[in-house]
Amino acid sequence: MSELQDHLSEWAELWGRVRGVEPDAEGSAVLIPADTDDSDARAEAQQQGLSASGEYVLLTAATAEIAAAHSLPEDAQVASAPMGDYDVAEISVFDHPVGGGRISVGEAAAVIGNLRYETPQDRDAYEPALLATLAEEAYLHGAHTLILIVDLDEADRFLGSGWTEAGRVLTFGRP
Repeated sequence: MSELQDHLSEWAELWGRVRGVEPDAEGSAVLIPADTDDSDARAEAQQQGLSASGEYVLLTAATAEIAAAHSLPEDAQVASAPMGDYDVAEISVFDHPVGGGRISVGEAAAVIGNLRYETPQDRDAYEPALLATLAEEAYLHGAHTLILIVDLDEADRFLGSGWTEAGRVLTFGRP
């Protein structure tokens, strides 16, 4: 976790990019509790006039492992494009979009986010291929570590498939 903490400002900015959120140093904060007791972080935020706005699980993976994990199913096509601050990838079946996501690559890591699927069945069928496509993009840019920040109830589906829980992320904002 210390390497991630050393690059906090970089990956927090990348996370904002894939979510379509501009950095606002005066109005919000992202903190990683050093252990499972987050009371100090919450107390500090409260003193700054911030209130909790989210709690997420920070997952990491080796880029090469995720890129090589799954190939695209025969009936699907992938399209990707650079969009300035991030790259996008979309999977379609017979020209019908079934899922997509974004990746923003920094010097130390790449952050995947804004994953979306038409249906839960599409997520189950195409998520591994979408993540592999995004990871390949990161690999081509020289990023060896992937970061994926997910809701608490989504983390279990990633664990055991190359992803490891590296910590929790707390977000705070002005009420």
